[in-house]
Amino acid sequence: MKKKIAIARGDGIGPEVVVEGIKILKILEKFSDYQFDFVETPLGGQVLKDTGTNLPQKSFDQMKECDAILFGAIGLPDLPLGAAESAISKIRHGLDLYVNLRPIKLFESLRDKCPLKEEYIQDGIDMTIIRENTEGLYAKKGAEVSDNTVINKMIYTRKSVERIIKFGFEYAKNKGHSEIISVDKANLLECSQFWREIYLEIGKDYQDIAQKNFYIDSFCQWLIRKPYSVQTVVTENMFGDIISDEAAYLIGSLGMVASGNINPGKVSMYEPIHGSAPDIADKGIANPIGMILSIKLMLEESFGEKTYGDLIEKAVELSLEEGRTIDILPHPKSDLRKGKLKTLNTNGMGDLISQRFQTLLRK
Repeated sequence: MKKKIAIARGDGIGPEVVVEGIKILKILEKFSDYQFDFVETPLGGQVLKDTGTNLPQKSFDQMKECDAILFGAIGLPDLPLGAAESAISKIRHGLDLYVNLRPIKLFESLRDKCPLKEEYIQDGIDMTIIRENTEGLYAKKGAEVSDNTVINKMIYTRKSVERIIKFGFEYAKNKGHSEIISVDKANLLECSQFWREIYLEIGKDYQDIAQKNFYIDSFCQWLIRKPYSVQTVVTENMFGDIISDEAAYLIGSLGMVASGNINPGKVSMYEPIHGSAPDIADKGIANPIGMILSIKLMLEESFGEKTYGDLIEKAVELSLEEGRTIDILPHPKSDLRKGKLKTLNTNGMGDLISQRFQTLLRK
């Protein structure tokens, strides 16, 4: 099976972690029928400096012809805010990637990195945050700016709200989840009241799944009080961005979290949720696991390959028992530091996971 993958390395640590993701795909080529054609599609801050645009038309045209997009990170500190990052929005809107899928899982070998007491972790943390990806405040529609007043408009259409909530219910159903949570601010915002009405309406067709509504502020503390109870979450664009970053800290680091920007059945984009982190770029200390787990998402969501996705996750779990990058190292006084747990750089972490993945594929 031949698959064409657009490679958007970007800025900062983006190129460093993309290399580690590609390693996983090259291992998969050796032990499966897959053949991957990697197409370089430059974008981001440095490209903006060099060409005057953060997303060259050639890059975007090539992305549209690929089976999936692998995206690193973009942004440089010496550019105006958002100058490079708007390329992400261009891709999301240009390809109608209306689903942002963010799985949040605490690996057992990383329980020591969760800042919560055991009573709040219990059997573990394993949830998926489903974020609407093309509307709301982040869509920047109808903004008004003057010397004394700035207005951003949160615009939602019925079409977009219905399709993301339906996706959320179907996702929960397919995963065998017993409950789905909708997060809004319906006590104050008309957009959220609109959202909740549609959620309750669609929910009537999924009576076998328990349904809850949370206000965004209440849910932020619920994530700390009972994260072990959360399964599927569906919410609007900005709220999803905020709560997924909060949830990421509970599982060790932003560097642990993958995401998919998805238009089901069409070209979709996969990326870790961390930014370009220019302060650690070129130091070889970035955590590549978010990127590697984004490969898992790509295989599952774009290519329907759950078995290989599960093996990648297993390879990550096994590797974390042997070594870690500095962002997820145990406390200096931890017994784990006294054992054989190795401190690894970006390349070393990627190599270790690739090796474990290869061993699993051979079995």
